[in-house]
Amino acid sequence: MAKKILIIEDDKSVAKLVSTYFLNEKWNVNVVHDGEDGLENAYENSYDLIILDLMLPKLSGLEFIKEYRLEFNTPVIMLTARITESDIVKGLDLGADDYVTKPFSPRELVSRVKAVFRRIEKQNLFAERKYIQIKNLNIDIDLQKVKINDKKIDLTPKEFEILKNLCSYPGKIYSRQEIIDTSFGMDFDGFDRTIDTHIANLRKKLRIADNHYEYIESVYGLGYRLIDEE
Repeated sequence: MAKKILIIEDDKSVAKLVSTYFLNEKWNVNVVHDGEDGLENAYENSYDLIILDLMLPKLSGLEFIKEYRLEFNTPVIMLTARITESDIVKGLDLGADDYVTKPFSPRELVSRVKAVFRRIEKQNLFAERKYIQIKNLNIDIDLQKVKINDKKIDLTPKEFEILKNLCSYPGKIYSRQEIIDTSFGMDFDGFDRTIDTHIANLRKKLRIADNHYEYIESVYGLGYRLIDEE
């Protein structure tokens, strides 16, 4: 079944170009040009993915994500001409799945969309499993045990939660705030930089156990993600 994508972009030439490339992929495409129409359209229709410009009239892209995420988990890729990392981080914190900085190659955007679809398929597959395997890494969710090449890795409870959540959506960039929300919950009373320490310790343990692969990478200024490509 063909994927259904909503493009919310006020620059009509950009929207037309992106739409043309998506149609060449045999995807179904709808286009709107402001945030309010985009939100209304997204509520009224079921989409597999949304392409969203952050600089929109009537309702900004960040405001769109904030409202839309109250009810829907449809993947969102942000298009941004802003050079400040804070906007991208805020979008990721609100629930965006990826971003592309303008000017961009339409082929790159197509690749990003395909990557998100692959991640969602893996996420759905992992959600049904109580056992996750990525490269040489094996995670038993119920027993909260982690092994690499059949060797047990001793993780703290927080390290396990971070690893489990990163593995649930391979390739997705998790901001520090997202890691706090998914792995620590409302009782977290530390600083977001505390996450860096947990991640550093986790990466060190994984690296010692397996020097053939790097499992977690830092995305400068934005957060962390699990590397599932060999």
